Amino acid sequence: MQDHVAQQIDEQIRYLHLLRSVVPRLSADLVGQTEFPTAPYYRNKGLGIWFRFSSPLTSEFINEFNDLTHWINRNFILRLYAVLESNGLVSQTIRLRPDIEGHDEVDIVHRLRNSFGHGSGRYDQADPDKRQLFERIVSHFGLDVGGDSEDEGKYPISISQVLAPLPRWACRACVRIDQPLHPPHRRRRDP
Repeated sequence: MQDHVAQQIDEQIRYLHLLRSVVPRLSADLVGQTEFPTAPYYRNKGLGIWFRFSSPLTSEFINEFNDLTHWINRNFILRLYAVLESNGLVSQTIRLRPDIEGHDEVDIVHRLRNSFGHGSGRYDQADPDKRQLFERIVSHFGLDVGGDSEDEGKYPISISQVLAPLPRWACRACVRIDQPLHPPHRRRRDP
């Protein structure tokens, strides 16, 4: 079972990398540009995409494009959770034991999935639960979120720092889940 789950998760990561290589987060430095390569993260993965626009990029276009990249990242979380759930590893009623390696990462996926799947998916720092999740992600992954107003209202789920590492931890938890919690009881046979 664990190999099957790992293959499904690898497929989701592959799709994410392919899609995001053609929809990368755009830097504000690209205002006025008409041609540029995809981000180095994707080029280093062999995805050497070049972009050519008919007119120079504007800051408005870049902001809207970057909203789309975050939307894609949120959808990856939904797909990752769906893989775990469809294989009976998590659900609204099944919880991972906290002593299992990967528990924290699967719990983060679960909580993000609830935010993205049952609401706007927007981060609201006035909401204590959302603020706690935001801070947990920042702390767990050692992120420097700074005061980037462009990311206001968004959870910090960058592909390189959060999304790509999450599935590896989820797979570790799946391996642990697949193992029995206790040795099976043997029935005594009456002579």
